[in-house]
Parts: sequence; structure tokens; C-alpha cells
Amino acid sequence: MYPYLLPEIFGRTIPMYGVMTALGYLAAILYCLHYKQRLGLSKERLLDIIFYLILGALIGGKLFFIILNRDAFVASSVIEKLRYGFVFFGGLIGAAAAGFWAVRKNKTPFFKAADFFAPAVALGHSLGRLGCFFAGCCYGKEAPEALGVHFTNPDSLVPAHLHGHALYPVQLIEAVLVFALFLVLNKLSQKSRERGTLSAVYVLGYCLIRFFTEFLRADDRGAFTAGMSPSQIISLLLAGAMTIFLIKRTYAKKTNDNI
Repeated sequence: MYPYLLPEIFGRTIPMYGVMTALGYLAAILYCLHYKQRLGLSKERLLDIIFYLILGALIGGKLFFIILNRDAFVASSVIEKLRYGFVFFGGLIGAAAAGFWAVRKNKTPFFKAADFFAPAVALGHSLGRLGCFFAGCCYGKEAPEALGVHFTNPDSLVPAHLHGHALYPVQLIEAVLVFALFLVLNKLSQKSRERGTLSAVYVLGYCLIRFFTEFLRADDRGAFTAGMSPSQIISLLLAGAMTIFLIKRTYAKKTNDNI
């Protein structure tokens, strides 16, 4: 589509992927600041946690990409190494690990914080997926003409042999579905629930979305096992774990508020 922001700024091209990713982070941060009273932290302490969440997401997302796409990473330029190549599940795991340390440092129960951040993550992710669409990464398989979109920009990450072909707009499909998940989570967050429930609903919801949208994708997603991509296998494992967690939360007689 449009890999770069037009017109040029100070004679330099600005990647739309980076612009939309930045807007996603900004939207998520503003959402958190608007509802900070739910977490009971000051603005400064909340921003401290957010810093570590973003750092963990960036490191985790990049490490997973390197693991799954080592050859492509080695062959890319320095700018491309920094600009593209992040795996969402790696970012989620990295953010969770960094977040666990950060919220404990701020003496905040982990599940309470996870529930608080869940809608914001979905909101930011939906905007970030639009960046994928502009850049042409995470592109879809060939589709019927009436259902497809066409990538023709030579700077697009869609391979040249697919330029002009109708492809499933899988990035837009996922963006819309994740935004719908955000709306559901935002609605659920308005009522008190067992700690951990909201974040589990987010992970379960996204795993289901990701599992099915993977069938429409044509980009390189790593080695397949039993006909499934690494993201689909991770989705199934996490979805199963979250389903068990939600069942236990639903029927638990009491919740441990100290975790």
C-alpha cells in the first residue's frame, strides 16, 4: 500500500509501519492514563511500569523474530533489522515478564495490573496491525478479486511476483477483530471481576483470532508442524491454558489477591 508517510519530512521518508506502531503505543498509554484510578497508582509510577512493558515487548518481539526467521534477519540491512521484524507473541511474553517484575517493584498485584492493561494492549495492537497493512508485511494469500486488495508499491514488503494480485487483507481483518476485542474488554472492565479474568479473556480472544487469520496469511512464518505455523501452535497452547484458568476462576471459592 503506502510504506512511507508522504510527503517527506525534512527530506527523509518516514515508514508508516513505525508511525502506526507509535500511534498504537500512544493510544494505549493515553488509555491507561485516563483510567489510572482503576490501578490506584500515581501517574509517575504508572509510566514507570509502562516503560518496562514497552521495553519487554520490543525485546521479546525481536528475539522471537530472530529465532523464527534467523536467515531473513541475517540477510537484512541494519535499518531493516531495527525497523521491521517483530513477533507479537514474543512481545506479549516479553511484556508479561518485564511487567511482572515492574508491578511487583511497585507493590501492585500482578493479576490486577494485567487486567488493567489488557484493553490498552488490544487497542494499541489494532492500530499496529494497520502499520502492517501499509508496509505490506504479514500479507495474505491470493483471494477472489471481490475480496482482495492489491499491493503495487515497489517498496512494499509483499514479494514482487504478487504485486497487482488480489490478496486477502488479513492485516485489516485482524485489526478490526482486535479492535472489537478491545471494545469487549473495555466494556467488561467497567464491572468488578475476579482478578486475572479480563487478561485471560484478552489472551483467549486474541489466540482464537490469530489461529484463524493465520490460515489466510502467505508470508514466511517459520517452520510448520502438523500443518500449523508456530503462531497457531502457541495460540492453541495459550487458548487451552486460558480456558482452564477461566474455568478455575469461575468456580473458585475465593481469589488470592496477593498475586
